[in-house]
Amino acid sequence: MRKPTLLLVLTVLITAGASFAAANLLLRHATPASPRVAAALPPLPGGVALGDPTPKFVGETRVLAAEAIDATAWAPMNQALVQLARRFLDYPFKGFSLDGGPKEQLVLDLSNFDCFLFVEQLLALSNSRKVDTQDEGVERFTQHVRRLRYVDGEVDYCRRQHYFSRWAEAAERNGYLVNLTPFLPGASSRTVALNFMSNHIKSYKPMQLARNKQCITELEKDLVLNQAYIPLAALPGVLPSLRNGDIFALVTKVPGLDVTHVGFLEKRDGVVDAIHAAEGAGVIRSKNFATYAARVPDVIGVAIWRPRPNQGVGS
Repeated sequence: MRKPTLLLVLTVLITAGASFAAANLLLRHATPASPRVAAALPPLPGGVALGDPTPKFVGETRVLAAEAIDATAWAPMNQALVQLARRFLDYPFKGFSLDGGPKEQLVLDLSNFDCFLFVEQLLALSNSRKVDTQDEGVERFTQHVRRLRYVDGEVDYCRRQHYFSRWAEAAERNGYLVNLTPFLPGASSRTVALNFMSNHIKSYKPMQLARNKQCITELEKDLVLNQAYIPLAALPGVLPSLRNGDIFALVTKVPGLDVTHVGFLEKRDGVVDAIHAAEGAGVIRSKNFATYAARVPDVIGVAIWRPRPNQGVGS
């Protein structure tokens, strides 16, 4: 749902008495964290990928991608992400849309979204705009999605980034994001074991295939996340530091999970709203992000990432 690049190291200390001006200066100049070693992946069952890397464009996705790239061609990235999110307001929600068959495919779908795919594909679109032709833009979109969705771009259910925090860590290593969360006022952290999938095997159609069940269960045996987050009580003090196009994730207390929902932030007249794909509602705007987040069951806080331009694409 990757090849690490060499990134600048950011070492920063924000004391309890730091001003918002200093915090905002930090965020404007934040750079990705230095590459981290990802948790070791178990070998693929059978030693080969069981997936098809040929892009599968659902419905009018190819046309929608080309039009979206053209419409946002010269906007700054953070503004482009908000413009892209607005373009898809009222589009329908569809869960588990990548799990349609026994064989993993590189599915591209801008006609239906779940919250994860909404963020992933719009981030890919925002990095596909500085091109000479529409065909080049669509090709870049395809390659960015593949690089974001799969470890080393290897199309296989066992290599898909199923947990959002793992997806975001890989995206940061590859230069797509900066994790702002540890640097924001009131930041806290926790350690959480990611094992929801292996504890709910019947909920995932592809895991009825023995080899997928095997690889996910093996991966989650020792899959532990050190997760930074902003507790809900501290969120109002963070809002002035956020801007259009930032990505939010709702951190949950549900056992085995890191987050339960993700989307983009839109800042209008000093008020921070959320644009996201919500089950039962489709792509919507939820006004007043702090109020919205506090209403979602089992949420204990939020995490925030800031997208950054990445023109490179994986093979």
